[in-house]
Amino acid sequence: MDGSRPINSISDALEQRLHPDSSGASDSGSVLPDHPTQSSIAIDGWKSALFGLPFLAVGAWVSFCALGLSPIQSKNVPDWVIGIFGGVFFLSGLFFITHGLLGMMRKIRYLRAAARNPSQPWLCDFHWAQDGIAFSAFNAMVGRLLAALGWTIFLLPFFWIGVSQRLWMFAIVASILGLFGLIFWYRWAQMLADLIRYGNSYLSYDAFPYFAGGTLRARLRAPHHLADIDALTLTLRCVREEYVTSGTGRDRSTKVVCYELYNDAVTLDHDRLASFIGGEIPIEFRLPADQPATTLASTPPLYWEIEANGQSQSVRYQAYFLVPVYKSS
Repeated sequence: MDGSRPINSISDALEQRLHPDSSGASDSGSVLPDHPTQSSIAIDGWKSALFGLPFLAVGAWVSFCALGLSPIQSKNVPDWVIGIFGGVFFLSGLFFITHGLLGMMRKIRYLRAAARNPSQPWLCDFHWAQDGIAFSAFNAMVGRLLAALGWTIFLLPFFWIGVSQRLWMFAIVASILGLFGLIFWYRWAQMLADLIRYGNSYLSYDAFPYFAGGTLRARLRAPHHLADIDALTLTLRCVREEYVTSGTGRDRSTKVVCYELYNDAVTLDHDRLASFIGGEIPIEFRLPADQPATTLASTPPLYWEIEANGQSQSVRYQAYFLVPVYKSS
């Protein structure tokens, strides 16, 4: 006997790693408001693909109507209004279907790779680059821009209906929702300023992977205009995402919520930062042995990150970096 576990037990362990028990998650950590998530939406796999089919079908039909390709001739609204509704439904359905199918493919690849390396989950859990990881301020800015544009375009037909048809309730609701949309545009402006001032960021790993109970050492490439930052706070954090459902009936909704299971932070003042201009900022944290390992392949995921938050009188600097923290076999 070589001491290896039966195939069934390995498969069960991998499935458990992918779908951990999330009962009582909200009691085991504090909520991180407005925290960037690894989960795109609070649904995945075949459920996401099936959920998207009706949206895709309705969107295609409405788009055909807008293009004059359907037998319906009588229209009470302009084609562009019909086209926006159709486009929103079609693109939403396409997103859910694509997200679900890609998620299923990732799960299959993970299970195959993890079965070959059951004691080395970091080889299949995430596409890690062993030398380090980048934070793209450009991608973050574009993502927020698309969200702001999508929200604005979605509201345009409601504005038109409310004003042109004198259905003032539509106009009032659209106006209120439009005010909420200003938050998207304000956050986008902040991210654009961050990108222009500091550029993209990179965190170099001094080891790969890191093990719970050991020491995490890394180096943050000093951002542009580091002298503008008055204080830089570096936070090591363990985050668990959960799909949280609230409300009942028509008010029922599910969203992705981030819970902080562990954190440790260090702050560097302006004088200390001055010595790192044009170089790298060394980072060192002690990793607790009693915290969970990274499982980015699970749905929803659990992961470790380092957040860099720079306070400045002009533009705030902010970046997030995933770090590979696992249990030693």
